Amino acid sequence: MKHLLATTVIAASLAVSLPAIAAEPTLVPADARFTVTLNPSRLMQSRLGQTILDRVRIEEPNIDEVIDELSETVGIDLRTALGQTTLFGTGYLRGDFALVSDIGPTSGNINGLLLAAPGYDSSVYREKVIVHSLPTEEQPGQPNRIYCAMPKNPDTGSFYLVASFDPQRTRDMIDQTLDTNVRLTSDDPNEGTLLEAWFSGLPELVSVSHAGGPPSTVANLVQQAHLSLNDAGDSVAGDLTLTMSDNVRTQQVFELMRGGLAMLQLAATADPEAQPLAEIGNMFNIQHDPEDQDVTARFNCSYDKLDQLLETLDGM
Repeated sequence: MKHLLATTVIAASLAVSLPAIAAEPTLVPADARFTVTLNPSRLMQSRLGQTILDRVRIEEPNIDEVIDELSETVGIDLRTALGQTTLFGTGYLRGDFALVSDIGPTSGNINGLLLAAPGYDSSVYREKVIVHSLPTEEQPGQPNRIYCAMPKNPDTGSFYLVASFDPQRTRDMIDQTLDTNVRLTSDDPNEGTLLEAWFSGLPELVSVSHAGGPPSTVANLVQQAHLSLNDAGDSVAGDLTLTMSDNVRTQQVFELMRGGLAMLQLAATADPEAQPLAEIGNMFNIQHDPEDQDVTARFNCSYDKLDQLLETLDGM
């Protein structure tokens, strides 16, 4: 008992005396209101990516040659080099947006190609990184230039593309990349994750995006949303979770989503040509725990079924 007491006292003393382990630094800040993360190379090499390319080849038989030529022009293999890419914002106005992307072991010819862009300007930062400045479409009260750079992270050996509408934010991201063992985001997506998005404060987003008209009542109820799309081997799966402000509103949205699926089934009964829509509805499962403020729509479709469905839609 004395040994146990002594061990407990020592452990408690160490917990108090030792500094807390700092969180690993990331380029996406903790106060981000939304993030959209895509892994282009993972998508291109997945079965879902191949399915999409097969559909594109029907309309554009030369798409593979186009990708090869574009890769040679920019000096980056667009099929394999582009890694985790995140668009994020600390708010929902243009000036709040920023982008970070792992573009692989080389920046290719991008620095040189940007010289030919209309309205181009640049400066050299810290004697090693070019900060490019490009004009954007004019919007009243919004920044009209975007600032981007491609610093090399010394720990990973990868070049990171960083971009924002604020020159100081872009320089700050360059500093982080050069000086710290920085990650792009706090949580790296799982290997099978192709796309992941998270939004907070959706009523604010709705207000900004519907400045010229009435917003959606449903969208105003949603406080947070999380979306993921995953390659599950022989199928593609997705989850959409919506979080409301209280259980009453959650139940209301749950009933709306469940009713929407029922309407698809009714449409297929009344019109045989609507059968593909009913098949899509069958791939969704709407879930809600009365004790929670979340509604989750889970989607799962085998690639064989997806191919059949796309062929049916093409024939309609």
